[in-house]
Amino acid sequence: MAPTSVILAGEAPVDILIYPSNPWYPSDPPRSGYTLHTCRQRSGIYLVSRFLRWVPHDSNLKIHELISNDDAEKIFQEPVRSILEFEMKEEHHHSEKLTLNRRRQLDYRSFCLCPPLPSNAGVDENKYVVIFQDAGASFSNSDDAVAFLTKARPSTLIYNMTRPLASGDSWESIRKGVFTENGGQDPTKLVVIVNADDLRAEGIHLSHGLSWEKTCEDFVEQLGSVGRLVGLVTCAHLVVLFGCDGVIYHRGLIHKTNQGEHIHHPILYYDTGCTEGEFLRQKKDDPPGILEAFLAGLISTIDSLALEDCIELGFLAARRHVTSGVSLSSNEPDYNPSYIMGGYVYYKQTFRLRIPSDIIGSGADHDWSILDRTVGDPAQIARDIVRSGISSPGFIDIPRAQFGQLVLVDRHEIESFRTVANVLRDYINFPQTKPISIAFFGPRGSGRTYAALELGTALLSDQKVSRLHLDLTQTMTPADLIPIFHSIRDSNLEGLFPLVYITGFDVNVPGSQIMWLSHLLGPIRNGSFVDNGTTRPLGRAIFFFGSLNYKTFQKFQTQTAGRCEEFLGCLQGYINMLGPDCVGEQDRLYPVRRAVILRRLLEVREPKLSISGQLSIDESVLDGLLLIPSYRQGIRSLKSIIAMSRLDGRKSFERAALPPVDQLGLHVDQKLFMRYLNGQVLPDSIREHLAEHIHATYLIKRFSMGMTPEERQRPAHQSWNHLPEEFRESARAHADDVPRKLRLIYCFLAESQDHMHREPVTSFTPYEQDILAEQEHNRWNAERLQKQWSRSSDNSVGSTVRTSPFLVAWSDLAPEWQDVDRVLVASYPRILPNEWRIYRIGSIIS
Repeated sequence: MAPTSVILAGEAPVDILIYPSNPWYPSDPPRSGYTLHTCRQRSGIYLVSRFLRWVPHDSNLKIHELISNDDAEKIFQEPVRSILEFEMKEEHHHSEKLTLNRRRQLDYRSFCLCPPLPSNAGVDENKYVVIFQDAGASFSNSDDAVAFLTKARPSTLIYNMTRPLASGDSWESIRKGVFTENGGQDPTKLVVIVNADDLRAEGIHLSHGLSWEKTCEDFVEQLGSVGRLVGLVTCAHLVVLFGCDGVIYHRGLIHKTNQGEHIHHPILYYDTGCTEGEFLRQKKDDPPGILEAFLAGLISTIDSLALEDCIELGFLAARRHVTSGVSLSSNEPDYNPSYIMGGYVYYKQTFRLRIPSDIIGSGADHDWSILDRTVGDPAQIARDIVRSGISSPGFIDIPRAQFGQLVLVDRHEIESFRTVANVLRDYINFPQTKPISIAFFGPRGSGRTYAALELGTALLSDQKVSRLHLDLTQTMTPADLIPIFHSIRDSNLEGLFPLVYITGFDVNVPGSQIMWLSHLLGPIRNGSFVDNGTTRPLGRAIFFFGSLNYKTFQKFQTQTAGRCEEFLGCLQGYINMLGPDCVGEQDRLYPVRRAVILRRLLEVREPKLSISGQLSIDESVLDGLLLIPSYRQGIRSLKSIIAMSRLDGRKSFERAALPPVDQLGLHVDQKLFMRYLNGQVLPDSIREHLAEHIHATYLIKRFSMGMTPEERQRPAHQSWNHLPEEFRESARAHADDVPRKLRLIYCFLAESQDHMHREPVTSFTPYEQDILAEQEHNRWNAERLQKQWSRSSDNSVGSTVRTSPFLVAWSDLAPEWQDVDRVLVASYPRILPNEWRIYRIGSIIS
């Protein structure tokens, strides 16, 4: 097959790079003896060409060089676009790694490079792809750019657009599509790539760095909010880059098939552990060339892969570029193209999500989450987190945010913490003379203090921190506040960054409601306090105010209306902590939030429980600890139960290690806890419905096998209304075990998720039926034996109530009786109550 030609055109600007040499030896102190050098380098489409030269040789691409050697000297004759100032990375001062310190944009008019089109391209089997680097409306030779785009007949045109978007002669010539041989234009061959920041600059309101769910919502709801950009929004293929952390692929044309019109959902490519801007913060670098690396990675397999897959490769190439960074090569700054274009990816993998644009657009579900759409069953993912940890390779597809040891998995908590983190970063990065104030609300035992201090410590990881805690419930008079203010002042004088947590600012003192706020207002508003008539400056500090009386900021605001307006005016942010307990009927994710906490508490309580990252815990204990809706004192109660359990030196958390039931009552509703401990996780109404229909299915199967009149009269063969209670309880126990058995075949039982387009399971495969049937027979054996049943001495059906010939291993059960269990388990999808379904664990396919 003929190779695919890649033709590059557009902007190839010249930049001046200022960078230090590295003359020292290991014994020299860092940063001593710098000598600054300068050089000129091309970027833009020329850099894409350099990267593409390192595409593996077995690829079917033919790269057409953009600039010949004869043109190399022109770099000293052309105008300069920007000046890039580099410094030596402090942690790599002996490995010649550079980091970009400053970028200065110059007054510059871009020039479009338009290489000749190959004479045989587009003929017979020959095809070619064009990458065009636009410069907005600033090409000095725009006529040449238009002529090139008009004459080109590529199979695909990758059009990288920069501000101002959807403007200029180049875009006007191509916005209706790629020109074809018959003189028309084909919109399906045009792929437009833009930066999210450029969309924001054009007036499209996209939130920055909160959560990928919020980014998706804003993208769907706001993309069409600027009418001037209609041609961009409705183009066949729009790729939007969100730094090195995410990409959205949007298809603006309705696709017509034999079945009718099909609207494509946008696709999000994302890093589960990062949000927009976070990857660069982690690497502490923002090297030039990220866009060019993306374009090169996308093009590298465009001859063999679908565009969806090419976008992911571009995303990975951009991240590899940031990871490798800029280093000195032949005494000039250079990149690592061999690694960028196919090096081993050692950081976390990226994931894809079909954005539920129909749900977002209709406003049907404001609480949707990627976690729900990824795993479906929060209880199962919670079990896996406790056993294997949140960072294990099997669970890197769980969206999360991490600040120090604090790990967040709930969308609402993630968004709140990242909002506050962005505010605090701005405060930390600039000189300050007054404190900043953040309020924390949440149920008792939700972990407010721990979360606040972990957040602050993580954001101040590069500075020396002084952690101070003031508990106003233990403070008697306003004068007792003065020592803490002096401690803050002293910390600043010693070069420490004060991190202050104030507990109970909203406690009521006899004779005065929320008295403490009046004494705290001066310091947090003015940055000073009065001591013996002398006003003293506090200096910088982060104040975290922990509420004791209000679960949410909204309740505090409403119930203290008019009394705390000045305090509210001093706040720069707030966080509503959800904690480990269920906070409402719609809160499906509380087991996942609790699992992260439980895993940490168990590791601290007894390290021997975990071997090679796998924590050993009995499934019934795990269900009890994870699924009970609430603890009396939140995290404190969970911690107390673990402390009361007999775990010292043990390698497994068995049921026998739990405290006695009456002692458990200190921290949980013991009857409810025992129900979850015994595997009764279904609501009573669902449990009863399943039990009755399981028994009806059993009777139908047994009658079809033929029965004597005597057998028909036996207690176990009566209809539900006449069935003895012992056999009803047996059917209920069978129903209770359905969720556990479904987990063995990676399925779960839940209320309808049809609105999420999750496909319900309507039948099981023969292999799955065998697994479920054998498990059901083993459960039935255990149930009967625990109730003191005995095996009959012959092969006939037991003549007495508490004997049975079927108390044997599955492999010893006759095939026709194995089929009874197969029929029972196969009926599960058909006997569910309305609005309940069985689904497969995993991402939604749409």
